[in-house]
Amino acid sequence: MTHQRVDSQYQSSRFDKFENIYKKLKHIFIGLFAILTCTSVIILAITVFYFQSITKEAIHMSDDDLRLKLLYIPGSQDIDYDNKHILTEYNESMNTLIVGPKNVIKALTASEDSLFFRHNGILPKALIRAVGQDVFNTETATGGSTITQQLVKNQLLSNEKTYNRKANELVLSMRAEKLLTKDEIIYTYLNIVPFGRDYNGSNISGIASASYSLFGKPTSDLNIAESAYLVGLLQSPYFYTPYEENGTLKSNAEIQVGLDRQHYVLKRMLVERKITEYDYKRAEKFNIPQHLLSK
Repeated sequence: MTHQRVDSQYQSSRFDKFENIYKKLKHIFIGLFAILTCTSVIILAITVFYFQSITKEAIHMSDDDLRLKLLYIPGSQDIDYDNKHILTEYNESMNTLIVGPKNVIKALTASEDSLFFRHNGILPKALIRAVGQDVFNTETATGGSTITQQLVKNQLLSNEKTYNRKANELVLSMRAEKLLTKDEIIYTYLNIVPFGRDYNGSNISGIASASYSLFGKPTSDLNIAESAYLVGLLQSPYFYTPYEENGTLKSNAEIQVGLDRQHYVLKRMLVERKITEYDYKRAEKFNIPQHLLSK
């Protein structure tokens, strides 16, 4: 009996010690949790305040002003009924972009922004990936910008790589998606972006100009191969352009660089099911250099 009493007292003493340790640990964890929670709330509040302060202009810009700036196409303000030839050319460009260039839009969305018709202006995963690339100073084949973000950057912002500009780009892109239709966004984007040089050595902007300057045809007549080639130029227009500064064609090796980019676009179109396997193989066999305009 004495041994049982001693064992019982020993076990009770051990239990009390463990209970005291558990209570102390519990208080420590509760304290740490409270500190972390308070710290997180403070950091979040500071972050929100800072974000609002650097995006103040983007937040308070009026809807009408934002819409007007986003849809602005250089030269369109000069068109009136006194210069009908310009008006006709401009109207034809609008019509082919809205109705005709399905291959161009397929190539663009497949290679640059496959979720364009589904997102609200930004892609969180792509944004996180882009931030990671920036933090760790690495580069991959994909970026973090949607077509909407690229439109906003081209129309309203600079190309400087700062968090201030990126924050404004995010706010304006989400606002753009509420103010514009997807057709308006992609139409304007295709009308303002640079496509490198033409066979005269002049800089060209807009898909209609690129189509006429490189292949001598309206965008509505572009085939899959030609559409993919033009869209491929967008990543680096003056690197992929087939023309030198004086308008002469580059060497075969230099032109091949642009063709390699075209093949990437075609592959993306196939993967995204924008074209069939038959279309893909046929487009790959199309001889782009033979159809480029030259002096």
